[in-house]
Amino acid sequence: MSSQSEKDKERLIQAAKVFFFHIQDLVSFINKFIELFNFTMKTQLLPMDLKEYSCIKDFFEQMIKNFKEMQMMVDVKDKQMQKEPLCSKVVAAMASAVEKCATAGPHHTAKEMLKNIQTQAVASVLSSGHILESLESSLSLLMQFPIVSLQLHDFYREETKEQPGATTSEKSMSPEHPKAIPEDALKKLQDALRTKDADRPVEAAADELEQFVKKIEPTLQVLQKAIKTIEGDISTFSEAGAK
Repeated sequence: MSSQSEKDKERLIQAAKVFFFHIQDLVSFINKFIELFNFTMKTQLLPMDLKEYSCIKDFFEQMIKNFKEMQMMVDVKDKQMQKEPLCSKVVAAMASAVEKCATAGPHHTAKEMLKNIQTQAVASVLSSGHILESLESSLSLLMQFPIVSLQLHDFYREETKEQPGATTSEKSMSPEHPKAIPEDALKKLQDALRTKDADRPVEAAADELEQFVKKIEPTLQVLQKAIKTIEGDISTFSEAGAK
């Protein structure tokens, strides 16, 4: 194999490795986002689960489904807020507070009011910022790449470290012992990227996968920004409730 071919092969391996860890980050971010969404919107969405042999396409489809469901919840809350004039909301909140103070106490009532306001604030941020729509759109574009038909372990493999008493399916992935992608996996990557007819198939495959990796990064950034925003809102209302 020529020097250039070796370099292209290394690029492909590196791009596959970066993709693998980007997907792991995506799982982590989406689950944190779901956790915060459940907390602020009073919902019970389940966290995402991605195994070594999970198909990337199935994972993306489930995320899109979650974002659609979240968007529906946000739209309902947003419409409720738009229907009621601000003065009506204040009067209703005050009336509710007076009623509840008689049984629950003023401090408890104030906390409950803050939680309701927090829910409305988060719904407003998600709606006005088109965050969920942006995430859904980004993932829909990524779904068009043929590479999503592969499983996670096709990109990068790590040795499993067995936990005491764990079954085979419960073994956790340990990042301490990376394994190189075997030749058959590299061939599978090239086939999925549909570059076998190119003049330099390995180079074309590396180019394609690097492009795909770059297109994932904005999705990660949007999720990080959304998480930071919601955490900021939670912190603000928590401080207000503690006073």
